[in-house]
Amino acid sequence: MSNNTHSPLLDDHPAIPESPAQQHKSAVVTVTDPRGLHLRSGRDVVRTASLFQARITAANLSRNSNAVDLKSIIQLMQLQARQGHDLQLAANGPDADAAIEALCSLF
Repeated sequence: MSNNTHSPLLDDHPAIPESPAQQHKSAVVTVTDPRGLHLRSGRDVVRTASLFQARITAANLSRNSNAVDLKSIIQLMQLQARQGHDLQLAANGPDADAAIEALCSLF
């Protein structure tokens, strides 16, 4: 009889590789368009956000709104962002930095 305290289960299953660290990036932008964030400008935001793998959200700080998915025009319109409103953009994912940089250039 063996006094082996070694667990065979640990050797039978290879270590689960850790996923690469997810990037998180955020920025505050101000809506400068006199018409606010309307359908045409919103379309550009949604198209740009959709180019990235990252999960991208925005919240209207001026209206104290909940964060919405920037890849959805319907949710984007719920921000009711007018000229002068501050929006908090946030991205989580492998290309978060690039996503925020691209989106900030639209405002």
